[in-house]
Amino acid sequence: MTSDYATLSPHMTASQALERLRQIAPNRETIYYAYVLDDDRKLLGFVSLKDLIVASREDQVRDIMHHEIISVKVEDDQENAAQKIQKYDLIALPVLNDDDALVGIITYDDAIDIITQEHTEDMEKFMAISGSHEPGAYLKTSSWVHFKNRVYWIISLAAFGSLSGMIIHSFEATLMQILILALYMPMITDAGGNTGSQTATVVVRALILREITSADLLRVLSKEIKIATLLAIVLSMLSWGKIFFLSRGSEIPTGFSLAKISLAIAVALGLQVVSATVIGALLPLSAAKMKWDPAVVASPALTTIVDITGLLIYFTTVRLFLGI
Repeated sequence: MTSDYATLSPHMTASQALERLRQIAPNRETIYYAYVLDDDRKLLGFVSLKDLIVASREDQVRDIMHHEIISVKVEDDQENAAQKIQKYDLIALPVLNDDDALVGIITYDDAIDIITQEHTEDMEKFMAISGSHEPGAYLKTSSWVHFKNRVYWIISLAAFGSLSGMIIHSFEATLMQILILALYMPMITDAGGNTGSQTATVVVRALILREITSADLLRVLSKEIKIATLLAIVLSMLSWGKIFFLSRGSEIPTGFSLAKISLAIAVALGLQVVSATVIGALLPLSAAKMKWDPAVVASPALTTIVDITGLLIYFTTVRLFLGI
């Protein structure tokens, strides 16, 4: 915030107020809003430069000022202040202390800087990049610092991702029996990763913009499951057709049919889409409930968890459908 703001007395006339603004303008960041204070510096209201220009010369400031004031407290998060400026299209936002006394203002150009900084921070956290998150610092930051900001999450997720290899190894006999199943494992994991990431992105954005809170968990899950079900139906039908027509020349073991294998894989893909969507919604909402940053939790953990659950769903569904 800045302390270079314009103040007026409620007893001034419009003419006196304009004369005061004319005198103090060179030393103020903005005079488009002037804040009306009492003797204890408590904020009573504000007037815009337009209000003073169109008012009669003898009108008192207290009669033309706006009493409904949008403000923030000194201890509020800067992102909250920037969002208020953006939401209400303000030129400046007053900052009050616990006694409702005016201590500063935040102007719209500062709000743009804050939004850019917070957006950069959220994007980097969403992709598991630690460290400071200053905008425009990519080329100024050394390769070693970039390495340190990225390596910890990468190593942790790589270790956690080894579970995927263990799952595939445990179903090795199934893969050996029906080799065609291996061809469509990437399709299952990709579908889950894409739908889960979409959901997580939408939910994280809604949380950041305060469109939803962790208390809306059931409503968000209900909506996302409906969306996921529709996506699952479409993707399952497309995948069934893809497998049935593209794999006609593949060798199918005795006792199995391509149509049945295609159906099993399509059902597994549909279940994976629904599962990944639920996980994509649950992770950021759970993080918000526990007062963690949803952007930090959602994306880094999402891909690994969805891959693991996707493989379990894939092999379990195929074995149940094919009786292996």
